[in-house]
Amino acid sequence: MVIEVNNFKNPSPLEDGFFYVDFISNLTIIIYMKKVYIVLLIIFMNSSVFATEPDSLLDNNTAFYEGDLYSYIIAPPVHFKMNSEEATDDGYSFAFIPTSDKYADASMIIGINIFKIKKSKETPFTLEMLITDDTTSIRKHFGNDIDIAEVEAIQTATTDKLRTIYFNSKDGTTPNVMMSYFDGKSEILIFDLTISEKVPRFQAEKIYLECLNKIKILTKGKLEVG
Repeated sequence: MVIEVNNFKNPSPLEDGFFYVDFISNLTIIIYMKKVYIVLLIIFMNSSVFATEPDSLLDNNTAFYEGDLYSYIIAPPVHFKMNSEEATDDGYSFAFIPTSDKYADASMIIGINIFKIKKSKETPFTLEMLITDDTTSIRKHFGNDIDIAEVEAIQTATTDKLRTIYFNSKDGTTPNVMMSYFDGKSEILIFDLTISEKVPRFQAEKIYLECLNKIKILTKGKLEVG
């Protein structure tokens, strides 16, 4: 059964032609949620980029999105559930949290953003530009106390590669653990892992890998759900 999603915010035009939902900015935005805070890093550079949402949900918990070239099936890890209400208020397209947690005080959040891209020769935009700006912004925010490194790309169920950036502070208390990116040409998918102090990083990393390993990225028109 496919359930249509109608509760996401729609992009609104800015005077300069960009689009935004309330969280989009070219600055770092800090959202505090009790013991967990999320650093959302979005850059426009001179491109027209705007947030979008899944086209539907499969089995009430798995997201489906169809881009110009690819279709995406994004399922939660075991013992996790999708949140598509409070997560959108915090700027995500949707998020996965532990099934026993409430979003406001979730011990772990895998946030997913889908951004549509409109670019031309006059307004270039590359994934490399986005990652460079994200890591630079995080460095400015946390200073030299945080280690930032690109690690081995994470492979999806369809053998596609997601470029992944790893964060860790010298005292090991940074809530932001990883960000992963996929360039679908007409859209960019960003995955963000944040944890509370009570969750061991190694445990969170294992669950995050499980989530991304399950993603299916299929050529448009060849979608098979099974």
